[in-house]
Amino acid sequence: ANPMFYSCIRPNVSKLPLVPPQRFYASPTGSPGTRFNAARLRYDRRLAPQVPNHGLNEAIESVFDKWARTGKAAGMERRHKRLAELMFRRFHLPPDSRVLDIGCGDGWTARMMSSQLPDGAFVGIDLSREMIRSAREACAHLENALFAPGAADEIPWAEDYFTHALSIESAYYWPRPAMAAREIFRVTSYGGSFHILINYYQENEYSEGWDRDLGLRLHRLNAAQWESLFRECGFEEVQSERIPDDSPITPGKPPAERARREGLQREGALYVSGRKPGLPETGVQTSAQPLNPFRVLR
Repeated sequence: ANPMFYSCIRPNVSKLPLVPPQRFYASPTGSPGTRFNAARLRYDRRLAPQVPNHGLNEAIESVFDKWARTGKAAGMERRHKRLAELMFRRFHLPPDSRVLDIGCGDGWTARMMSSQLPDGAFVGIDLSREMIRSAREACAHLENALFAPGAADEIPWAEDYFTHALSIESAYYWPRPAMAAREIFRVTSYGGSFHILINYYQENEYSEGWDRDLGLRLHRLNAAQWESLFRECGFEEVQSERIPDDSPITPGKPPAERARREGLQREGALYVSGRKPGLPETGVQTSAQPLNPFRVLR
């Protein structure tokens, strides 16, 4: 068994390692998701992609480490929570779902969703080790949540596992979006789905200039390009729509900034989703009540 995995799910956050994990191989017994066989829990270094990212991940990590240290991360929930709620209304989340959150920040999405997953699990990954530290501390009371350092283009998990892969306001940071889409396809279970929500996209003129403000190379793709990335790697039923943001604007903003915020919310966030093809019917019955894969290891 991989001791790093056990450390990641223990509630004692003071002893949690923040070294980047290799890809976890969580092999269930029986049908996917029924339960973990702890004796077969391992990770395989050979699965990690060897394509260099030219330091782009490190630059992003540095920015968000600073956000976590200065308290700026706390504003992410306030700014994005309403849009996340509107996105969650657009898909079904069974209580035994296994959710991956790519770019989880301080774990605010886990705190929103974990109560809806009494028989499921929530895994958050982020490039920023400081964000992961914050998420573990803020979510230590959640028995079905796990947080680990990881990148979208090298997701530290085995294939065909997550029923839902989410990314809220982080996809445009991915240094290699095409590879990230392939990784999401790899770790999504057969019949599972992905759900991407972003405000930074070509059709939204009010998001122009974010890359200059942050000093980072961001990917400002249009809706058709995002759809194509996921369709090309195998997802079906890929579609997109805009979700207007009706959350209140903080009072006291300068007129120009307020006008930009109003325009941004009026244009709405781009929501892209799709489904991984399911396996053909075999007639083999699976358990109707899978056990929580994290709780059985505690």
